[in-house]
Amino acid sequence: MSTSFYEKILKYTVSSTRVQVVKIGKNYKYLVTDQPKALGREDIVRAIESINERKITLFNLIKAIRRTTGKKPKFSELVSISRTMRYKKLQILLDDPYIEDISIVGPGTVWVRHSEILRRDPGADYIPTNITIKTQAEFLEYMELLAEKIGKLVTPLNPIADGNLPEEDGGHRVHLVHPEVTGGDGEIVIRKKRGISSISLDEMVKRNTLSPEVVGLIKRIIDRRGSIIIAGPPGSGKTTLLRAILYSLIPKEWKIVIIEDTPEIDPLPGSAWVRYVVPASLWGIGRDVDQMSLAKAALRASVSRYIVIGETRGREARVLPQAMNMGLGSLTTFHGGSAREVVTRLMSPPIDLSPYQVAMFDAIIVMGFSTRDGKLQRTVVSVEKPVYDDSSNRVIIRKLYKIGTRRMIDYAETKR
Repeated sequence: MSTSFYEKILKYTVSSTRVQVVKIGKNYKYLVTDQPKALGREDIVRAIESINERKITLFNLIKAIRRTTGKKPKFSELVSISRTMRYKKLQILLDDPYIEDISIVGPGTVWVRHSEILRRDPGADYIPTNITIKTQAEFLEYMELLAEKIGKLVTPLNPIADGNLPEEDGGHRVHLVHPEVTGGDGEIVIRKKRGISSISLDEMVKRNTLSPEVVGLIKRIIDRRGSIIIAGPPGSGKTTLLRAILYSLIPKEWKIVIIEDTPEIDPLPGSAWVRYVVPASLWGIGRDVDQMSLAKAALRASVSRYIVIGETRGREARVLPQAMNMGLGSLTTFHGGSAREVVTRLMSPPIDLSPYQVAMFDAIIVMGFSTRDGKLQRTVVSVEKPVYDDSSNRVIIRKLYKIGTRRMIDYAETKR
């Protein structure tokens, strides 16, 4: 690849392997390259693929490396080998802390979402890598490997499976779709779990994602055990803001319950926090425990401060007003492009909250995108307060903040 045709955006090392992200015209590409004069990732993968035995051991892998490369691996390289054995070509992507999601559709290119590229260019989404799945048989081997790791079966009769990798492998969320229902290709998606090293509210201010005035309002709401809905379209940073609020403002001594369908928010180590995750059945059917069940269980538990629903999509939202009536605060994310859309959906099936219940929320923070210095970036576009009008039995939306302004309307003004 000639240097005149591409621009180097990032260059770093993951598990002793060099990685770089380049930009070719308007498009990005993620490249994995090996350290020079050392046993490389491709050497290891090639050796693994040359082994006929179903079970790969360190002993027969070392023999395969010597046979296929003529190299004798060093002890330090054996550590890397042991990791590479687990997920083969995908291991480098699982190890890369900047990779958020991995997507494979049949044989061909492996695609990724890269957090640093998304931060610099929110208009970007998945970018291709130079890692490829060569044949349908190889694709099915990876699907079988991942299905085994999450303890599920993927067959034409049970074509869709979801689950999490073991915690020692990162606990990442895996979504598998059999070729039977995708036109012959099949799909593998790995949504990587993020740890507690989440971006803070202060860092989000520095990045112009939200203003100090918005942070001040959030702090006041949390201090009084209030409730917030974080809304926005996909990829706008809703969960990032939710994590920042939790890790920046919620003391670990508070007893809170985090309810998720897909685990993305880790409780602070040594905290009184607890997380409930919706279990999935082996066959993907007949699941009796959903977010609604877990939310009800949380109200019966010893939670004393906050109930947090990672993503509200349906009837589990009915539990939030109950929690507020019990003196608990609530935090959740919600798909919606505006406060009015959120309010409308909350009062529509299957949620069916009353106008009075919707007005119990202290603020609806709407995430979106804005342009700064010619670049698109994620940002808080508005903060609004639903207010109950008893004369008309409807919800009036009062604007507290709008992007481009520095003034935050006093919360007391919204009650007039």
